[in-house]
Amino acid sequence: MSFIIAQIFGAIALVLTAISVHFKRKEEIIICSILANISVSIQFFLLRAITGGIISIINTIRGIVFYIYKKKDKKAPIFILILFEVIAVIFGIISWQDYWSIIPIFNTTFYTYSLWQDNIKVIRIATALVGFTWAIYDLIVKAFVGFVQESLQFFSSIIALYRFKNCKSKEIQ
Repeated sequence: MSFIIAQIFGAIALVLTAISVHFKRKEEIIICSILANISVSIQFFLLRAITGGIISIINTIRGIVFYIYKKKDKKAPIFILILFEVIAVIFGIISWQDYWSIIPIFNTTFYTYSLWQDNIKVIRIATALVGFTWAIYDLIVKAFVGFVQESLQFFSSIIALYRFKNCKSKEIQ
């Protein structure tokens, strides 16, 4: 039963992630990311993929912190970036299950940096790259809907990059 419930949470994350890269504002992307990470963390815990679950909780908190700064029209200070990078590595090591645990750790450190800076195009590129590697992790831990989600995230990000390729505004690149 927990396997089926995990796949349902994966489906929720799938929808949120696929639409997130098509928003024009960073705040909207972050909100979708927060909600998707909550769903993904539940999915991973139900599948007993502890590293992925913990990293997804860290990603949720990171999203909330970055969103708060963005709503104040401020960029999170570099110490916040470094703090989240260090926390991800430490908790990734603490929750280490096997060598595949490196994927959630790498993905969160890479994506944290992309969210920290202000270029939406970089966020879309990072979303595509981490989608590919999360898909591998999803197959390994049997998060099959997650695999579909990450594959769609990859393709959706590529489409969004093409769709916005000629935009001049920093906000919608």
